[in-house]
Amino acid sequence: MPTYSACCSNTPIKPPGFNPLPELYVRERIHSPSVRRVNDGDTILPGMTAVASPGHTPGHLLFYVDLPGQAILFTGDAAKNRAELLSGSVHDTCDVQASSDTLKRIWDIWKRVPGTLLVPGHDLGMKLNESGDPFYVGERLAAINAWFGDTLEPIRINLCCSEHAARSLA
Repeated sequence: MPTYSACCSNTPIKPPGFNPLPELYVRERIHSPSVRRVNDGDTILPGMTAVASPGHTPGHLLFYVDLPGQAILFTGDAAKNRAELLSGSVHDTCDVQASSDTLKRIWDIWKRVPGTLLVPGHDLGMKLNESGDPFYVGERLAAINAWFGDTLEPIRINLCCSEHAARSLA
């Protein structure tokens, strides 16, 4: 696809050419012998299981890892952050009902093994305390932060990186 300059002319500033984005050739790759389709319940590696998590995108999977002494749940964008987990509603989804059902499934898996680390798509890892409430594991060191509260409605933004300011948002 040509790239055009918005200010000067209708002439392409970069000629069309090959773009190596996987989205443009994934249909061709699916037939490669090196590609393996992963389905709900498949064991990817010893102790690592794929779990169907529809809603965000068709075919979305999350991954549950059962290691000796530590279970880990990688949700990807099925649960992007703490606000989505607590509110039960998601932002940016292809199917609202499927996403809602997936969030319930995530909670069921998360609560099954005490101490399970949940790693969401766009937030710090979390564990559940004795009361079943999530708490962050680790800390943010520096960034431009947009923090959600317990719902998707209130958004608090911190544009500085001081330790005091970051703690005041937690």
